[in-house]
Amino acid sequence: MTERHMEPPPWREVFQGERGRLVIGLLILETLVAVYALVITAIMPAVRNDLGGTALYGFAFAAWGIATMVTIPIAGHGVDRYGPRLPLLIVLGVQILGFAVSGLAPTMLVYVVGMFLLGCAGGATYAISMGTVAKTFPERIRARVMALLATMWILPGLVGPPLGAFIASTIGWRWAFVVPIPMLVLAASLVLPALGEVVRAEEADRLPIRWSVQLAIGLAALLGGLTLTDLWSVPLAVVGLATGLPALLHIVPEGTLRARPGLPGAAVAMFLLSGAFFTVDSFIPLMLTELHGFTLMEAAILITVATVTWSVGSWWQSRNAGNIDPGVLVTIGTALVLAGILGVATGLVAGAPVLLVYIGWTVAGGGMGIAFPTIPLSVMSAAEEGKEAGQLSSTLLMDTLGATIGSGLGGASIAFATAARGNAGLRTGIAGAYALGLAGIVLLLFIARRLPRGTGQPVD
Repeated sequence: MTERHMEPPPWREVFQGERGRLVIGLLILETLVAVYALVITAIMPAVRNDLGGTALYGFAFAAWGIATMVTIPIAGHGVDRYGPRLPLLIVLGVQILGFAVSGLAPTMLVYVVGMFLLGCAGGATYAISMGTVAKTFPERIRARVMALLATMWILPGLVGPPLGAFIASTIGWRWAFVVPIPMLVLAASLVLPALGEVVRAEEADRLPIRWSVQLAIGLAALLGGLTLTDLWSVPLAVVGLATGLPALLHIVPEGTLRARPGLPGAAVAMFLLSGAFFTVDSFIPLMLTELHGFTLMEAAILITVATVTWSVGSWWQSRNAGNIDPGVLVTIGTALVLAGILGVATGLVAGAPVLLVYIGWTVAGGGMGIAFPTIPLSVMSAAEEGKEAGQLSSTLLMDTLGATIGSGLGGASIAFATAARGNAGLRTGIAGAYALGLAGIVLLLFIARRLPRGTGQPVD
């Protein structure tokens, strides 16, 4: 452990002057992304009842996730090349267009197009926000800002789904795409004026448009192959992997596949952390409702509690990030997530108390709050001057990629198990998903100390 004895900055310092207005605007943007992501999930049954197109139901969610893969690296490098103001203006336009297309959609196919546009905006907003934090805030304040951003998911987690259900059952689901627009305008009025002083890079990297699109196409094919259970599943997955992997290697730092110490190690750590957590998180409600007879609301409470403890862990991390080595912080958080996955896995054992599941995922949420912000913070402190957003975008991409592939592999485990044994195979399929998450988090323990340490040089 590195003892630097750095006192965390007071919160008032985070909100002072022009910087404070920027922080508030970023927090509103983060809240918007969280709210409409959760609201959209809640209104989807109403959308299907109105538009039909049940066969495209899953594509609405897949379109969102795949779209983020396109825009995260493009937006990150765009911030380096043009500054954050122009990319954010474009993203705000795409976001409003996505709201309009989705809210006015006459068919489910058009609605899916709207979801793709909103996914593009969401991924780009993620990269722009983090890139702005890296370029604008001094290192001693960044952890505080990251803790605040994590906190913005608590209230949406509590009110998002009920709000979506209320809107859909009263004034209609289409209004769910109108409600966020005033807040979007407010956030833009706060953020955009504060971005003018961010200096562009003199020699920024080119925008990886081709490779980002190719990665998204490959990922779509890979996920399609993983979720199908017919003759075409394996060839489709192979084609997806052969298409997406070369594109990914053009985007992420050299040495990522070997988890080389420094920025490559951070990218792999982010992939494993998000992949492990969300592979388990995605299927906890299914386990509790189908194997234990819980209601959907009772199962959803656990996901909300984990969101709260995630924020608590992030706040603790923000107080200690200046005094504890990043590798140590990630190791602590990873150990807590590991304990949480083991606790959740007891829910598959007949006779084991379900309370262990709730305790386990509560602990895992705290572990994510410690480990998750530490990884991008280590990248921010080690990135080349002027290229912070582009280099950080690789880590953010691996975060989203890990969560998407982890959930896809977990879904494949369940699909194949239930195809072979029907409902009797559900327990086996969920166990396979949890085993994947467990393998990823154990592997992370061995590479957690490979993060950069803020000197711009890899860890020995």
